[in-house]
Amino acid sequence: MSKLISSVNIRLLILGVMTILFLIPLSMVGSLIEERSQSRLDAVSEVGEKWSRGQTLLGPILVIPYNIRIPKSGTSQSKEKWDYVTDYAYFLPEELGYQVQMETEERKRGIYNIPLYTNKLNVRGKFASIQLSDFPMDTTYIYWEDARVIVSVSDLKGLGGELKLNWNGKEKFFTPGTKSNYFASGMSLPIKLDENEGTMNFVMDLSLKGSESFSMIPIGKKTKMMMESNWKDPSFNGNLLPVDREIHETGFRSVWETSYFSRSYPQIIHSLDDAIVDSIYSSAFGVSLLIPVDHYLKLERSVKYGLLFLVTSFTLFFLMEVFGGIILHPIQYVLIGCAMVIFYVLNLSLSEHIGYLGAYMVSSVAVTSLIGYYAIHVLQNKKKGIITASYYLSLYSFLYIILASEDQALLLGSITLFAILALVMHFTRKINWYQFGLHSQH
Repeated sequence: MSKLISSVNIRLLILGVMTILFLIPLSMVGSLIEERSQSRLDAVSEVGEKWSRGQTLLGPILVIPYNIRIPKSGTSQSKEKWDYVTDYAYFLPEELGYQVQMETEERKRGIYNIPLYTNKLNVRGKFASIQLSDFPMDTTYIYWEDARVIVSVSDLKGLGGELKLNWNGKEKFFTPGTKSNYFASGMSLPIKLDENEGTMNFVMDLSLKGSESFSMIPIGKKTKMMMESNWKDPSFNGNLLPVDREIHETGFRSVWETSYFSRSYPQIIHSLDDAIVDSIYSSAFGVSLLIPVDHYLKLERSVKYGLLFLVTSFTLFFLMEVFGGIILHPIQYVLIGCAMVIFYVLNLSLSEHIGYLGAYMVSSVAVTSLIGYYAIHVLQNKKKGIITASYYLSLYSFLYIILASEDQALLLGSITLFAILALVMHFTRKINWYQFGLHSQH
């Protein structure tokens, strides 16, 4: 025991081993946070299964089947050597406008709040007149009478009411299914066309339910979407941000405008493939309904600082030994480390009930008070206990600032680390480490 007290190297080695061993409970806390975060995702998925998932709206699209001849492989291009196949041409609207009224609500699943919405959509636009030259050169026949309009939505459970389309002043009714291998989830209706069909105007009203997010795909040559909602914490995402937006306490209003120059697929698609479909969906934009403060993400980030905080805390108490002449037992360091680990568990459990800010304040004050109280007695000095408590209060305040300033976290952290190291080096510059243990023992 005397060698343990007198040898600085042995004591530092023990502190180093203890610090490394604390990686085990810190990793367990990280796993717990991940588990709770997954529980929330499971709750969202469960509600989405019954209500409707996040929705992506595509359409309307005009689909016209046609026959095309292709030369047989390895033969001359004579009339008897052609193969004839049926393909589908996809015509996208010349103009496309969405008017979206989003009514939101929160449903609880256990302790989790799930944002849900019901959209009242008015969709209107027009298709340009279709010419024979819009089809491939080797087209042999066009099935004008078999044309159809398709609308794709990602989750059909969200569709409500009678679904109809006003096509050039005539009402037509949708039926389930798009009859397309590439847009399987949706609805369609038949449209009889002829070669001399002029501009085709359409108007469509529908109700669409969903959860967490709503997106639309700008397939128009000119596309405009106006959205109003009573949700006050939107996150605009996707391939395009709104050109105009207003966010206030009672909701938000946003406007998107774009043209076909902002995407990588044409207005007339002679033959669809997976690459074009991926391009179509990657051009989507919309809004996500955020629950204010994603505390799981902040908790995950805070745990990453756990080892650093343990090192600085053990350094503080070790310096208290150096300047106070009192030797702390390794068990006392273990108890201090356990209190710091408990901070994350307290923060996690409380944040699920009272929000992240309240949970952080309660947890940090509780742990700071506990360690400060403990320091007063183990260091046998009230002043040093208050200094210790002040240190932890500053430490947790600094951590909160880092978590709130994600973009500046690296800069703030590196400057603070440098400042702490400079202070330690300054206050220990005159210590004779070879004699420290002997003086303490004496």
